[in-house]
Amino acid sequence: MPGGRTGPTSQREAGTELERCQRQADEVTEIMLDNFGKVLERDGKLTELEQRSDQLLDMSSAFSKTTKTLAQKKRWENMRCRIYLGLVVGAVLLILLIVLLAIFLPQSSGGSSAPQAEGAASGSRN
Repeated sequence: MPGGRTGPTSQREAGTELERCQRQADEVTEIMLDNFGKVLERDGKLTELEQRSDQLLDMSSAFSKTTKTLAQKKRWENMRCRIYLGLVVGAVLLILLIVLLAIFLPQSSGGSSAPQAEGAASGSRN
């Protein structure tokens, strides 16, 4: 029986080989379970990240609407302020015009009516 070994050494070698294969299979199983746990953990983190991004999107939409509303409100306030300022300037100019007319019109009409009265009086004496 030179070609076939069926003795105790070949059984030991086969047993050792079987144990080595079993250890490798156990290591591979452990690595796969660890990887599966990591995949589940990443999935949970991705779900949380997706929820956060949805919340940020909602918050940014609300912020955008608020800023548009506030900008429109400030534009109207600015417009009202300009209108009020224009009315005040117009009123001041109107008052100034009335005051100037009140000062200069009586003097002009008083000065021009006096020579006309003198001319009329001297014309009736001749």
